[in-house]
Order: sequence, then structure tokens, then C-alpha cells
Amino acid sequence: MTSAHDVAAAVLGELGSMTAMKLEKLVYYCQGWHLAREGRPLFQEAIEAWRQGPVVPLLYRHHRRQRVVSEWPHGEASRLTPPQVATVRYVTSSYGQFSAAELSVMTHNELPWRAARGALPEAASSTEQLDVDLMRRYFARQVANVETAVALASANAALEGKEFDEDWQDRLRDVAAGVIDADELIAQEIARTTGDRD
Repeated sequence: MTSAHDVAAAVLGELGSMTAMKLEKLVYYCQGWHLAREGRPLFQEAIEAWRQGPVVPLLYRHHRRQRVVSEWPHGEASRLTPPQVATVRYVTSSYGQFSAAELSVMTHNELPWRAARGALPEAASSTEQLDVDLMRRYFARQVANVETAVALASANAALEGKEFDEDWQDRLRDVAAGVIDADELIAQEIARTTGDRD
């Protein structure tokens, strides 16, 4: 069974050194997105609604006197399954550019943290656990199925005066399904269009 320790090790393996607060927020996002994508938790350890956002107390006990964390000897990234690795990579590529403070603000605006804290003021301490089922529902609402994603992208392009032909729509389906990432598709298109000019 994968633990929060293994996820923390995987996040650090993807991004390298970071503040302890950023690590906590990225592990939270890994849990949320894995719940949405796979329908089950990435790890079983509790996440609590602390002042600065979601925190896994198990992790906190090991980094509480560290500002920056460079490695996580308590876990093994190799224990993650391919779908779990895909979730960690999705989270680190989507959220890794944000600072710890930015991630904290983001989590404060999300229902899982807010619901766990209830009417508590933001400055108040709390050990209330985030509800896993609420996290699953919240993050699942952020996911569009492949056809919806392609339809939205095509509609946005049409507003800009561009039409996506069937070939492009198939390529967008590949991006939405995770077969190819958007950067790779863009690189292929640049190579194709510059190759056409040669």
C-alpha cells in the first residue's frame, strides 16, 4: 500500500528541493487528483485543515523543523503504481511552478479545506480532517471527459476564428486522454509547420 511518505518522495523526485509547506500542498493535490482520476485514495493517511492549508500530520512530524526539504528517506517513490506516478506527474507539472504561499491561498479557496474548518477563523488552529469523499467529488468536478474537453477547445478556437479539422480534434483527444502531452503536440505542430516551409 502506498503511503503519504512514498508520495512525498515521488514529488521531491520530480521537482527537487522545496519548502516543507509547498511539499504538504503538493501531496494534498496528489491525493485530490488521484481521487478524481482513479476513484480511490492515493494514500490512507489523514489530511488536516491547518491554518496554512491542508497538512498531512504524518509528514509534518518528519519535517517540522525544516524550512526546505531536499529528500524524503521515509518513503520510496518506486512503490507507486503507473497510475499513481501519472497523478504525481500531473500535479507536479500543473502546480509545481507555484510558490508555497500561492498554493496555500489556492487551498484556502477550495471546498475541502473550507468545509473541514467550518466557521473557524482563518487564523484559528484546527486538526479537523478533510473529508476524502468530498475531496473526490470536488476534484472530479474539475475534470472534463475527453469529448467535452475537445468540444470546449474547438469552441474556443472558433471564437478566435480558427477551425479544428477532424485530424486536429483526434490529436486533442489524445492530449485529453493523456496519450500525449500538450507540449509534445505543440512541438510536433511547430516541426510540421516549419518543415512545410523548408
